[in-house]
Amino acid sequence: MSTKVRRRPDSGQPSAGERASERLLEAAGEVFAEKGYDRATAKEICERAGMNAASVNYHFDGIESLYTATLAHAHRQIVTIEVLQEIASSDASARHKLRAYIAPIVRRLASPAAASWEMRLLSREILSPSPVKAAFIQAEILPKKKLLGDVIAELIGVKPDDPVVGRAILSVVAPCLILAISDRTMLSLMMPGITDSDAEVELLIDHLERFIHAGLMAVAQHVQAETGARPTRLASGTAPRTRKKA
Repeated sequence: MSTKVRRRPDSGQPSAGERASERLLEAAGEVFAEKGYDRATAKEICERAGMNAASVNYHFDGIESLYTATLAHAHRQIVTIEVLQEIASSDASARHKLRAYIAPIVRRLASPAAASWEMRLLSREILSPSPVKAAFIQAEILPKKKLLGDVIAELIGVKPDDPVVGRAILSVVAPCLILAISDRTMLSLMMPGITDSDAEVELLIDHLERFIHAGLMAVAQHVQAETGARPTRLASGTAPRTRKKA
């Protein structure tokens, strides 16, 4: 599924091939968001991009690779792996890292840009997975999930591969999924005010951070009770305990 994109010249400006690929990806994103992977055609995508009918095969080796590229692009509009790696490598506390993870995702999903084709495409993929879901999860989601899992494991006081971390990740991600798949008008009707302004979005981030952190601390206390450990959270840098599997 390699994408044929020529390198940029030394000037740093996109090459003609890169510009064509970007135009094609933008048109494809709109079509995929409207019709889904199964009903979209290379012909329609090329027509919308104003390009030759063979462009999909030339630039992306086929419609499947093009769809994979649009999904990856869409997911990176929410948050990139580079941003998460920077957070993970910082000297901030685990709680501050948790907020730093949540904040850009919520800002993106709660903003007017959530109506863009990128968010509509991801919503469609969540609700009706395509044949490329496994490759997409492996390439885009799992690396980001690992970084989040490391922070959650530190907060709870367990190793990152402990099953409790997976359950906790679900608790963290679930509110973001609601924002991702919700129609903006319906969301405003059901919960007026939570995303109506930048200030309200920041309050939502504050709320989610407090809510999620409190839940993780409750899980940590439960884990500590199970292991018979003292009811104190592990300090950053302390080796996590290994729990016995039931």
